[in-house]
Amino acid sequence: MKKVEKVLLIFAAAFILCMPLANTDAQAKVKVKKVKVKSNYGKTVHVAVGKKVKLTTTVTVTPNKSKNKKVTYKTSKKKIATVSGAGNVKGIKKGSCKITVTSKKNKKKKAKISVKVVKQVKTVKLDAESVTLYAGNSRKLKASITPVSGSYKGMKWTTSNKKVATVSSSGTVKAVAAGTATIKATSVEGSKKSASCTVKVLAANTINLSSVQVLSKNTVRFTIDKAKTLTESQIVVEGKRYTAGSYTRRYKIARMRNYDNKTYDLTLDSTYSIAKDSYVRVSIASLPGNGTKSAEAQAVFVKSTAPVTKRWIGVVGDSLEETIDLSDYCYGNISYTVTGSVGGINYKAADNALIFSGTYDTVTVGTILSIRAADELGNVVIQKINVFVGNEATIVAKAEDITILAGDTLDAVSFARAAGGSGEYRYEAELPEGLSINEDGTVSGAAQKAGEYDVLVTAVDKANEDRVFKTTATVRVMEKRKVSGTVIDASGKAVADADITCENVNDGTIFTTKTDEQGKYVVDVAEGSYHIQAKYGDKEDLVYNIAVGAAGRQLDFLLGK
Repeated sequence: MKKVEKVLLIFAAAFILCMPLANTDAQAKVKVKKVKVKSNYGKTVHVAVGKKVKLTTTVTVTPNKSKNKKVTYKTSKKKIATVSGAGNVKGIKKGSCKITVTSKKNKKKKAKISVKVVKQVKTVKLDAESVTLYAGNSRKLKASITPVSGSYKGMKWTTSNKKVATVSSSGTVKAVAAGTATIKATSVEGSKKSASCTVKVLAANTINLSSVQVLSKNTVRFTIDKAKTLTESQIVVEGKRYTAGSYTRRYKIARMRNYDNKTYDLTLDSTYSIAKDSYVRVSIASLPGNGTKSAEAQAVFVKSTAPVTKRWIGVVGDSLEETIDLSDYCYGNISYTVTGSVGGINYKAADNALIFSGTYDTVTVGTILSIRAADELGNVVIQKINVFVGNEATIVAKAEDITILAGDTLDAVSFARAAGGSGEYRYEAELPEGLSINEDGTVSGAAQKAGEYDVLVTAVDKANEDRVFKTTATVRVMEKRKVSGTVIDASGKAVADADITCENVNDGTIFTTKTDEQGKYVVDVAEGSYHIQAKYGDKEDLVYNIAVGAAGRQLDFLLGK
């Protein structure tokens, strides 16, 4: 056989063998099993007016080829929502409709999904812009939107770093490992409005510098959130005068007082003093973990409690000169407003104070002056003053609020005072059991039962018992709490006969005692916060704003360092 004939025979055989395979492939039947469609969030498509949301369509088919998975989309109400050939649903106006997805290979295979057209989300806001969590802890974030009515509240939650923090579909953030991640909530109705929260994850061993307070011109308090013993060498204290300034001043620590391994007071060396309104920064680089190691505070020296009500008393013809200065309660310059008036008495502003002066010319029986002080930051403080003015025919009286300790014996403590009439008075008062009021208006005795008592006080003119004046005051009987400790000098020697003064931060009540020959002291006080001073001659040591609770307080003092 010739060579050409052999080649033709081989080609013909190959052609015959291939023919059945080609015909089989062309005639293979496409079988569509199922069509599924879903929204990018939830079972129903929520789309805003004028916005688009893409559908996710799945076609189960054999052979599993892309050309066999093609579908068509159709809306039931074009005036509500339209749908493109790529499955993008566009909101036209508020309302509801359905989208039908149909297989091109088998028109009997369909799927439907409900569509709700809503208002556009204008803003998304989270309940926190930043969150700090320890590794392993969780915190749920809440998203709010505007407009509240008519829009869809569903959110897609994402994290920028799953190795640091994860977030669930409902906004629950779980801290995984030390580091920082951004959690984002995005509206899903097509507006794509979003809000973010920075999540700082702390290692389990982290100790944070929680707060810094400037207590006085030479005392700084800082707290840490877990107990740890620190030394002076670990702490850096710096100062600056202005917000935009730099921390160029370094304060030397003369003494550090450790209360509970969490709260520390630093007494600064007298080389420098902290100026009012300046700034102080405390840094502790050696704190373990990745938490806050530096914090600052402004030296505002502002009292946090409200001023105690004042009571002025006199008779017509008496002169008055009183200064009301609320600068200890305010930041910067103060603007005063006075409501109420007293006959014959005027006032004028002087720097950050008001000066009241004049001569009483009108009888008044408890007129209330309300002094409103507004500072530079918009804070408002109210000082109340009750004014009592009598004359020869009219008596008036005042009684001061007092705080005493249960069981303590009082010996003629100032309480009530009258004015006007004959000048000779008799006092009556419904005092707590164990106490009595004396002829001169002082109180004596010992109250045993703790409590707060509203006391009615009656003053009677002895020369004319028809002249009576009634007023009220509060008597607080407090359980005793002990403050105790030792006072030593710079050489470690006990200081005998040192004065210990405890001043209640809230109401100004003062409790005192002296140290014994061993430098020890015990003073009974009521529960509360106190400034406590130990003083001998020109040497002193102070503790500011320290709480005394049911267990009392142990405080040692060092004089002369």
